[in-house]
Amino acid sequence: MEDFRFKVNLGGMIEILSDHLYSSPDVYIRELLQNSVDAINAKKSYSQDLDVEGLITLEIEEGKQLVFTDNGLGLTENEIHQFLAIIGESSKKNLKDGRIQTDYIGRFGIGLLSCFMVSDEIRMYTKSCCSVDAPVLEWCGKPNGIYNITSHKDESDITSFNEKSGTQVILTAKPGMEDYFTKETIKRLVIYYGMLLPFPVIIKQDNTEEQINPVYLPWEGRETNKNELMLFGNMMFAEPDSNMLANAGSKFFDCVPFYSKEGNVSGVAYILNHAVQPTAKNSHRIYLKNMLLTEKGDNLVPDWAVFTKCIVNAMDLRPTASREGFYVDEVLLKAREAIEDILIEYIEDLAETNPESFNRFFSIHELSLMPLALASPKLFKIIADHCKFETTRGTYTGYALRTSNEPLIYAPSESKYKQLSQLFFAQDKRLINTAYVYSLEILTRLGEVYGLEVTAVEDWNIEDLMKELSPDSQDETFDFIKAANRILKKYDCCAEIKQFSPANQPVFYLMDEKILLKRQIASVRATADKMFYSMLDAFAEDIDGVTAATLYFNYENPLVKKLVQQEDEADLKLLVEILYIQALQIGGFPLHHNELGILNRNILILMERGL
Repeated sequence: MEDFRFKVNLGGMIEILSDHLYSSPDVYIRELLQNSVDAINAKKSYSQDLDVEGLITLEIEEGKQLVFTDNGLGLTENEIHQFLAIIGESSKKNLKDGRIQTDYIGRFGIGLLSCFMVSDEIRMYTKSCCSVDAPVLEWCGKPNGIYNITSHKDESDITSFNEKSGTQVILTAKPGMEDYFTKETIKRLVIYYGMLLPFPVIIKQDNTEEQINPVYLPWEGRETNKNELMLFGNMMFAEPDSNMLANAGSKFFDCVPFYSKEGNVSGVAYILNHAVQPTAKNSHRIYLKNMLLTEKGDNLVPDWAVFTKCIVNAMDLRPTASREGFYVDEVLLKAREAIEDILIEYIEDLAETNPESFNRFFSIHELSLMPLALASPKLFKIIADHCKFETTRGTYTGYALRTSNEPLIYAPSESKYKQLSQLFFAQDKRLINTAYVYSLEILTRLGEVYGLEVTAVEDWNIEDLMKELSPDSQDETFDFIKAANRILKKYDCCAEIKQFSPANQPVFYLMDEKILLKRQIASVRATADKMFYSMLDAFAEDIDGVTAATLYFNYENPLVKKLVQQEDEADLKLLVEILYIQALQIGGFPLHHNELGILNRNILILMERGL
């Protein structure tokens, strides 16, 4: 039986890189930078000379050509055949044991192919530092898989490449890709991907040179200067065309340096100076060995830290094949935990040592900090004490609630709070609105932590806020309530009469959640397309149990006392229906399509009688 070898269609491989692996042609600059960084690190490792000064230069012919040069290790002819002609064979291997070394960024042997996304030819000059008399090798590759190698022992005919060792890649823009060969684009991409590189990256054009990067990490190696860090963060996250110096310090509230031994991860978390939603996904700058890897902090920056934008440099985390993220492994999870702990310690320390700053921080990010309080037992008491709750006595903090020595009675929904707030307010009873996001969870946890009674208003006897009528008054109102029940029956509502404050409120309408849901379904059905009728009717039928709302008449109210004396049932019907529908409107409940018409009709009848 004969064995056959797989063959790789290079054109198909480039299409896969373009359409599926790489997010855009922008990455060709990233791949060139990464290869150069790895070559410079390899040279340091080979020579055992830590004083090797790396240098990368990019010479641009506007819209036409890019000459990309490094002074790294360089390649021999055997290495060119092995690493550039075999797809997936990484050149980042130890020369002795064949293993990919951990101080390299690239691992998969496909990086240089990204250049075919912008150029129809890759021309490379390289000279290995492993041999004193190594020639300059010229390699020329085409997207169809054909390449050739020329050895230049006489280097006088190579005018653009005069390094003692290193590699030079020359790319010419293919039609439609000229924008990727402009100084503006290349400079933007070099800043984006290589700002943290620890050796100079220089752009040359028209006999001028510009160094792009500061060649050091401002949070490492010496006493951290917070002002310098803030300026650096504003520069790194500056909006296009913004005046960074004019806006310095305005973008961020503060910054928090961090370090994790696991994964050798360091960086700075910048705390935003504006509120964000708890579900927000901020962009970060996540670097691998000083090269930008991704803007997504998934798995590394804690999910709850939505109020931060982070600059992270990881030296020992494993990149994915596309080099646009990290593998989730034990090392990454421990690094994430370390970042999480440092941010929690920062919040704890800020609350303890600088209450004024903490109050300002909390006022900006309250909505984002509430889920953190629930996720972190360490921070719950600090954050919960500052959380604000709407009540019928005004706004209370968590601290004020837990120290008030009163039961914590809450309305679980906005509709329930609207129904009951006026009644509670009039009698100076406190009702807490927990319809806002995380409010109920925070309040419930407060009760658990401090041993407080926390009760939903459904469990509270509403009628405790109302007084029963005297026996004589009950006899006097018997016929009225009987008539009101007949009138309200078609509205799934029953009538009762009580005495309650405020006296100027003639009625109080109370419905449970089932009735509310039925009314909402009916309201939608009134305006829905006929094809949805059966579905909405099915929803209504699924609501269990016989439910009814209650309209409480206030015997303290002068109008109600007059109604009780009304003997004409037709007039009584007009007034009872008006009070019922007005109670719905005041409570913000959805009206059936005919109820507003009934209100208008009844008011017009009364107006005609008055005239």
